[in-house]
Amino acid sequence: MKHLLPWGVAALLALTVPPVRAERIQLIAPDGIALKAHWMPRPEGGIGPAVLALHGCSGLFERTGTAFDPRYPDYVARLHGAGYHVLLPDSFGSRGKGSICAEPYGKRSVTVEMRRGDAIAAADWLSKHPEVDARRIVMLGWSHGATTALAALNSAGPVYARNVAAAIVFYPGCSSFLKESFRLHAPVLMLLGEKDDWTPPGRCTELADRTRKAQPDVDFDVHLYSDSHHGFDSTQPVRFRGDVSSGVSPKGVHSGGNRTARSAALAEIDAFLASRVGPARNPASPPPGTPALR
Repeated sequence: MKHLLPWGVAALLALTVPPVRAERIQLIAPDGIALKAHWMPRPEGGIGPAVLALHGCSGLFERTGTAFDPRYPDYVARLHGAGYHVLLPDSFGSRGKGSICAEPYGKRSVTVEMRRGDAIAAADWLSKHPEVDARRIVMLGWSHGATTALAALNSAGPVYARNVAAAIVFYPGCSSFLKESFRLHAPVLMLLGEKDDWTPPGRCTELADRTRKAQPDVDFDVHLYSDSHHGFDSTQPVRFRGDVSSGVSPKGVHSGGNRTARSAALAEIDAFLASRVGPARNPASPPPGTPALR
């Protein structure tokens, strides 16, 4: 394993105390791709739960390709503070791609089905890692990565991420799941923006309702945040993206943060992890310095 130094780790290290041990790993996805991923165990080490974090359509890195999109170091720091190891697969860079946000849905060069295989392979890698509590692996995804997480969790078919204990998905696209069989084997927390004109929330709330009806005991928790667009958990201001034609309007979509919704969503994640996954640390062991997900 090579230590990850030039790929944006300086920004990550600045956000965490003590410094993060970060390694760049490689595993083989079902389609034969050599999938690059970034393994970032919690600073104190030891056996603990892990989060498999799946990036959105912009990819894992900023446009320069040399530093992580700020979203991911922020979440890694928060998850480390809560006691979780983190694995970040790079589905796009592994296939020579950057952002695919401007590509039409039906013509995207990296599909959800491709990434579904990535996610299942990454979850399997985590389940075999000596520092990971294999009973407590959580998927966390944003947008395209959230859709990928739902696809990987869909237990209607024989191949799915059986070793994932819970999932948190931010503003996925849910239309495709309404056209096929969909079942859940693990709890899901879905976080949606009421004003999302990129991946409209109505289709996801419909999916949740349909799934609950088919599986009365399913744990499918949905939160809809008012006055919130796609990317509401971002710290960046809302902006109009005229380069994205696959939303509600072909003229473009809105994306950006809402401070109130972000805070509420992070609190929901805290509560969800505590109730569905349990304490990440021995209660007698204090966190190493980084605040939890609040």
